[in-house]
Amino acid sequence: MNEQDRKEITISEDPSGQFELEKNPKKRKSDFLLKIISVLLAVLMWFWVVGFESQVAQRKFTSILVHTDNLTDMNLKYGYTILNNSEMYIDVMLEGKNSDLNRVKDMDLYAYVDLNEVTHAGEVTLTIKIKEMNDVEVVGQSQSRAIYYIDEEIITNFPVKWQIMQQVKEEGIEIGNISLTPEYVAVSGPKGVLQNLDHALVKLNLGTVERSLSITEDFVLIDKNGDEINNKYIKTNEATVNVEVPVTASKEVSLAVNYKYGYYNDKNTEIAIVPDKIQIKGSPDYIRSMDDSIIIGEINEKSHENDTILTFPIPLRDGVKNLNEITSADVVIKFIDMESKTINISTKRQNAHFNVVPPKDFEYHIKEDQVPIKVLGHPENLKSINSSKIFVNVDLSALSEKGGHPVPIEITVTSENNEVFCVGEYTVNVEIY
Repeated sequence: MNEQDRKEITISEDPSGQFELEKNPKKRKSDFLLKIISVLLAVLMWFWVVGFESQVAQRKFTSILVHTDNLTDMNLKYGYTILNNSEMYIDVMLEGKNSDLNRVKDMDLYAYVDLNEVTHAGEVTLTIKIKEMNDVEVVGQSQSRAIYYIDEEIITNFPVKWQIMQQVKEEGIEIGNISLTPEYVAVSGPKGVLQNLDHALVKLNLGTVERSLSITEDFVLIDKNGDEINNKYIKTNEATVNVEVPVTASKEVSLAVNYKYGYYNDKNTEIAIVPDKIQIKGSPDYIRSMDDSIIIGEINEKSHENDTILTFPIPLRDGVKNLNEITSADVVIKFIDMESKTINISTKRQNAHFNVVPPKDFEYHIKEDQVPIKVLGHPENLKSINSSKIFVNVDLSALSEKGGHPVPIEITVTSENNEVFCVGEYTVNVEIY
């Protein structure tokens, strides 16, 4: 044992008279000091905990759902429901001892409105209440009242109407019967509001109207007083309406005829069309593109030698209406001092006055010896007409089969200004061999 060890060993006497060795007396003092410090810290902590937990404080709870109590009872009693029944949340401030506040959870807070307080339909304001809790008190809330729209919810169909608010029309332009799709809209909402609703209205701003329109428009709801209804609790099954705006243009047009040969003039005939004009209506684009007259038919001058009346249908394209509500017109032909004369043309001799175009690879024989040709003209003009003024052409080039064939002939009468012309259609019988 060295000297240091000897210094650290002491001998003590216990009550029994025995001796024991004590090692490191400094260490024993250190342990005792730690025990005292521990006791003091525990006492201080106890005083701090007791003081904090018993202190009155406040605590804020956020996003607490507001319940609607007695909704079923209200519905059974009045038939009412909440039309704006969206979830509502509020913040709540509680006051109490820290120990009590620490035990409160969000689910322990019950915020509600009592629908038994509702006695009438419409917009009502109800107090938001917080169910009482033990040991803590409600000292504040972010919202104390809630606004509800209470009524019976119904669904009703209302007609859709239209109103032209603005338009500019050219002369002759007409707007027809406007059609709407759908013709009715289903509206759901408060019974008290819908009972006063009359119809849905499409307001049309057409601008300059030039042709038919197909557009999609919004609509508004109109009450029985003619006022527009703006109620955020009303809903419709349609958001827009398809609008068809038929636009037509009207125009007066003349009726006219064409002439196959151009023989008629104001010296030999009087031509009258009855009626000579009609009023038509149709697509503006088509009406604008039309001529000022409609050709109803063609007159073959060779078919008439006496005064006559011809009836022609009035041709109109689909979609164009005759406002005079007639389907045909009469063409009255009246001859002015006209007489007829028959001239026989010989078929035996071919020359400039009787020309035959022969068939290919065949021989032919014309059975008639002569062809009687009737001409029409003023008596004075007829005096100068003889066979030398008549030219006949017979074209057999298209015949390709042997046998007899009737063949039409072309006749030309030479007279000044067509004053005399041939009438009637003529043929010759030809044998091909």
